[in-house]
Amino acid sequence: MASLSEESEFPKLISAYREALKRRYSKNNLSKYPKFSSIPEEKVDLLVRYFLELLYPEYEGRKKLDGAFESLAGFVHSPPKVFGLLGSLSMAVFKLGRHLRSAFQAGFAALHSYVTAHRFEEIMFSKAKELLKEGKDLQNKSNFDQVLASVSKKDADEFRQDILKLFATLSDKELLSKIKQLMDAVVKTMKSKPKTYTPEEVEGIMLGAGILTKGEELFSGMTREEMDLILEAIDQVEKDAFEEAIASVTR
Repeated sequence: MASLSEESEFPKLISAYREALKRRYSKNNLSKYPKFSSIPEEKVDLLVRYFLELLYPEYEGRKKLDGAFESLAGFVHSPPKVFGLLGSLSMAVFKLGRHLRSAFQAGFAALHSYVTAHRFEEIMFSKAKELLKEGKDLQNKSNFDQVLASVSKKDADEFRQDILKLFATLSDKELLSKIKQLMDAVVKTMKSKPKTYTPEEVEGIMLGAGILTKGEELFSGMTREEMDLILEAIDQVEKDAFEEAIASVTR
């Protein structure tokens, strides 16, 4: 199967998904949840921007992200490269101590949400192609609901949980600071060994670091209670969007 980025109709799905996200986190939709009314509007705007820029960028930006993530996946699945890298991180190990393992795991777990997002899209794309063949506009909410409803509950739950893991990592300031130190050390080490690590692999790691660093802004200056409220809002809104889509196509 060709990669989704090479499918001519794929940009239409990305565009429709971006519009659905804007609807999902619009002032109008969030007004249905009195519990979340205390979340500042600028934080909701940042959240939407984060989704759109880093998880669901427009087509051209998306192709660049795909290339970097492909090289990152190749790196992660090569144990000699990973262990060789860890063995060269003596200064990072010294600085992070017992936090090294948790920082490494949390960093890659957070980035895994991007990979899960791709699987989610593959499932949606087969339904999207059917509707596009019938001449239907994916931007239309009821048509997009059919696309979303084609995903199984298990896959939708897994995707939502991965997204929550990513945002939970971003809300843990101490852990995020350790991950950033680790990522910096990783990039420096990789750049110093051009025969072992390709420029594409370095770019993949830098992209991952950028995703985590940009997300930090979202929770900046918030109390733990406010952060937890945002995490709860993401969980509820994403869950409801999927359940509403199922309900709308079974009516």
